[in-house]
Amino acid sequence: MPKYKESGVDFDSVGNFRNAIIKELSFEGTKYKRATEIGHYSGLISFLGNYIAIHTDNVGTKSIMALNHHYFEQIGYDLVGMNVNDVICMGAEPMGMVNYIAGSMLGEESGKTIGRSINDACREAGISMVGGETASVPDLVKGIDISGTVIGYLEKGKEITGNRIRERDRVIGLASNGVHSNGFSLIRKIYEGREHILEGEFEGELFWKRLLKGTKIYSKKLSELIQEFDIHGISHITGGGIRNLLRLKDTRFRLSFPEIPELFRKIITDGGISNQEAFEVFNMGIGMVVVSPSKEADAIIQELREFNPVYLGEVGVGKGISIDNYGVRYGSYY
Repeated sequence: MPKYKESGVDFDSVGNFRNAIIKELSFEGTKYKRATEIGHYSGLISFLGNYIAIHTDNVGTKSIMALNHHYFEQIGYDLVGMNVNDVICMGAEPMGMVNYIAGSMLGEESGKTIGRSINDACREAGISMVGGETASVPDLVKGIDISGTVIGYLEKGKEITGNRIRERDRVIGLASNGVHSNGFSLIRKIYEGREHILEGEFEGELFWKRLLKGTKIYSKKLSELIQEFDIHGISHITGGGIRNLLRLKDTRFRLSFPEIPELFRKIITDGGISNQEAFEVFNMGIGMVVVSPSKEADAIIQELREFNPVYLGEVGVGKGISIDNYGVRYGSYY
């Protein structure tokens, strides 16, 4: 059965390529200077005594499956969610977005569906889509690439970088909607030539439609949360899976995950994937993680009950991540 690397995504190569680019980015600006190291969920620029946060991301190869099934009704949630959920990880409140849609252009009806979906997601996130760009580049993009950039505002001194994470801090997981917008290169490889499975029923709907369910948007509620509680870290569980916690701080996260949702168990079974690989590719039912002092954890759980929060574990001494009840360990992000 295929592994992520065999589907065309090699984490080691991606990491090396990414790090090579970052090493060359030494210029920090003139009037509006870069205020953080590159590599966190978003970048900060100093602006009038405070910060502007910037992040960019795309829907990824999930758009290929959406195109194959002519289903774009929820893709706006992937575009908006992948961006606003990253910006909030720094403690910045999302302000607005622009989009970039490129490829071999689709028809007017598809445009309307994509536009409505983006608008619905923006309404849920509480931001406006202020502009964008479309490009017909069929020789470069055979399908459609849907990407965007979000900016946010952050008061200086209130940035959440993960450096305040301490031993015995509690790790709280927020439920995902499903696969969200990561791991689709592997998913498409697993179900290549197996359309009968995709067209079958799963939890009351077509399986492919369940896979295309939009990314959950956490940012609006988390913006409120950080005004009330002392949050030490926020991690959006995207590409790289649970290893994203190590983007916050290279420390020890000892975790115990709840029962893996049936959707992920089906993908694991159909693909013959190990738990070790599954937890580094998919969110496995946890789309966002909040790290807090233990004394505030119970109150935070109550505040976030709309996301079905669970205790995942705590911060310990040492380095790396372990998910003890699934026998999974990771030593680094890349």
